[in-house]
Amino acid sequence: MLRKRLLVTAGDARVGKSTVARLLLDLLLEKQISVRAYYNGNRNKLAPYQKIENLGVEELQLSRGGADNLLIDLESLPDLAVVLTDLPGQYLSAFKFFVEEFLLFDTLASLGYRMTVIHPISHRRDCVEYLQELCNFCGDNVDYVVIKNNHFDTYFPYYDSSQTRSSIEALGSIEVNLANLSLFVYQQCEDCELPYSQVISDLKVNTFYRHILFNWIESFFHQFALNPKASDYLGLNWKNYSSTASESSF
Repeated sequence: MLRKRLLVTAGDARVGKSTVARLLLDLLLEKQISVRAYYNGNRNKLAPYQKIENLGVEELQLSRGGADNLLIDLESLPDLAVVLTDLPGQYLSAFKFFVEEFLLFDTLASLGYRMTVIHPISHRRDCVEYLQELCNFCGDNVDYVVIKNNHFDTYFPYYDSSQTRSSIEALGSIEVNLANLSLFVYQQCEDCELPYSQVISDLKVNTFYRHILFNWIESFFHQFALNPKASDYLGLNWKNYSSTASESSF
C-alpha cells in the first residue's frame, strides 16, 4: 500500500543533511507534490524555501508542543502528501525520545503516513555508527535512503563493507549518490539565499556556475526517476496515486 511520507534527514554533523533536504524540497515541488517542511535546532537552514508560495516552513520542537503541532498539521491538512524535517547532527537522542514518548511510528501509521529516514554519509566511520544506532532504534518501522555524498569521496570503505549496510539492505534500503559540487558554486548558492531551483535562473549568478548547478541537481533527481522504490520512499508517486483513487471512487 502506498502511503504518505514523513521524510527525516538524519546523520552525523556536517554530512550534507540540509543540502539534501533542500534538494528534496526542490524535487517534490517540481513534481507538484504537496509538501510541508520543518527545521530543528537554532539555525533554519531551510529559510530560503520560506519564500516559496504555499510551502510552509516551520520549526518543529522535539517536545510535546512540537508533537501536538505536527499531528494537528497532519490531521488538518488532508491533501498533504509529504512532510520533511531536517534533523541536526547532534539530535539523535532527542529524536529517539520524541519517537518513543509520542508513539510516533504508530501515530503516523494511523494517519496514513510512513517515515523515511534519509541518511547522508561521508567517508568517516562515525557515519556508519550513527546509521547503525538509528537502525537499531527504528528497525523496520521506517524505510532507509542512504546518500553517498561524493563531496567527501567516491569510496566509502567503512560503510560498503559494514554489517550496517547489510542490515538496512535486508530492510529494503536504497542508495543514491550526490555528486560533488564545487565549493565556489556551493558558496554562490548560499550567498543567494534562494532555493536551488531559483538560483539556476538567477542572472546575477555566473552562467557557468548556473550550468554546473543545473547538472548537479539533475544528476541527483535522475536517480529517483529511475527507481520506483525510491519514488515511493519520497512520496513522489502520491499525486498519481491520489488521482487514480479519486477517479476510481466514482
